[in-house]
Amino acid sequence: MESKNYYDILEVSVKASAQEITLAKNKLAKRYHPDVNMRNGIDTTDKMQEILEAYLVLSDPVKRAEYDREIRGNRPSKMQTFNLYEESEEVEDPDHPTFVTYWKAAGALYDIIEQSNALFHQKNNSTVLGELAVKALHHIILLREAKIPERYWYPDIMNWLLFKWYQNRNYNLEYLLKLYDDHEKNDMNKIEKLKLQNRAYRYQHSVKKLLRY
Repeated sequence: MESKNYYDILEVSVKASAQEITLAKNKLAKRYHPDVNMRNGIDTTDKMQEILEAYLVLSDPVKRAEYDREIRGNRPSKMQTFNLYEESEEVEDPDHPTFVTYWKAAGALYDIIEQSNALFHQKNNSTVLGELAVKALHHIILLREAKIPERYWYPDIMNWLLFKWYQNRNYNLEYLLKLYDDHEKNDMNKIEKLKLQNRAYRYQHSVKKLLRY
């Protein structure tokens, strides 16, 4: 697998957006799913593994950035690398948080909303939902104080913003949001844009539903 280019495997450009990568993976998965091809006597298991491996890397902003440096032949220095999931509190200055802080908050909020959506369909969960609402509020306040509008909180959008920030950590929030607006306007087709906007809208509705609880 080391000699194969993940972008070639997914048949996308190196500049492909997160949404384009997901769409490409879904399209290829339908074409090469082993259960479908086995009926015709064709074993596509290895091809399917390639697709999933490529998607696993390119759909993760941090792994993708590291992979891009690798295929360019650049060895990242110590200052350029850090683990977003294991980053110590000492790295983040509370008075001058980086985008990672907001990305983590949005991710934590999404996990809470996923839990609450499941609980809303069950009975006798008022106490748990109340506790989740309090936890969610902590992350919401952080995102609002940073002046990140709710429509950007959806994971696909926050991941795109993180990847852009990771490429240039001098980008401030205002500029990052402008970059995303330009990307949505110029790089997405109408169907892709509508699908993402609908998912983001439903997510915003879920956030408000929990807060009203």
